[in-house]
Amino acid sequence: MFSELTHLTALRCVEAAARHHSYSKAALELNVTQAAISQQIRLLEQNFGCKLFFRKGKSMQPTAQGEKLAMALNNGFGTITHGIRSIQSEPIPGCITVTTTQSFASMLLMPNLWKFSVDHPNIIVRVIVSTDVEDIKHGHVDIAIRYGQSTYPELEQTTLFSDETVVLCSPKLAQEFDFSSIENIKKCWLVNYTKNDYWANWFAAAGLTHTDNHNQWLEVSNMDIALSAVMAGHGACLGSARQAKHFIDQGLLVAPFDIRAKPEIRYTCLHDPSSPRIQRILIFKNWLVSLIQNT
Repeated sequence: MFSELTHLTALRCVEAAARHHSYSKAALELNVTQAAISQQIRLLEQNFGCKLFFRKGKSMQPTAQGEKLAMALNNGFGTITHGIRSIQSEPIPGCITVTTTQSFASMLLMPNLWKFSVDHPNIIVRVIVSTDVEDIKHGHVDIAIRYGQSTYPELEQTTLFSDETVVLCSPKLAQEFDFSSIENIKKCWLVNYTKNDYWANWFAAAGLTHTDNHNQWLEVSNMDIALSAVMAGHGACLGSARQAKHFIDQGLLVAPFDIRAKPEIRYTCLHDPSSPRIQRILIFKNWLVSLIQNT
């Protein structure tokens, strides 16, 4: 019975290599050498009489047979993992690892995390700032707070907020350019951190003309740099008033115009529902949802 599982170690290598499209990353995950991964996969190929992977540039791509096998293995290993975790659920006290962007961490999470620690002193929260999309099912991260509209079918996904954009700037700049008149926004440096037409949409919502040849324009790679520039007085950017509430309350930022525009800024909380740390994960997630709702 289950004679096909004689080479179970090799099957794990196939699943990991297909998921990562890399023998070296699969080796890192399984704590073996790259040569061991290659040897195990060759063993299966000889046993099955078909090719499972081929090299494409620097990556290892599964063949049609390899893709089919990897998909079946991923589903099977997922079922096994869920069954094991269901009988190994960790107690509430312990540690969870949360990853998020720099802007969400600095503007929302870190200013309020002390409240969670007061209410739940037996749960230690480790925060990692990163823009990478971590492999929550197979890695060490328990919760990911992510920006954008992407969906993740294998994970539990909760929308924390979805806000239309508003103009954000320093109080000094708002006074200097006399933002009591909305037309004066045209005289100001505009900071942009996205490929979307945020500024064009906001100008349209404000009933103003916006041209692509606006010469007071600063292009940066992400929202974190944009906010740093804006708080230092270098122009205005578009962002979420809800996310910026802490800086607004501290007098570091203002939202001078009551005009909102699409596309929305959306943050999502992701976790693995089969995690052995699910009890403390849900406690943190529910606290975070409540925090956002009351912000």
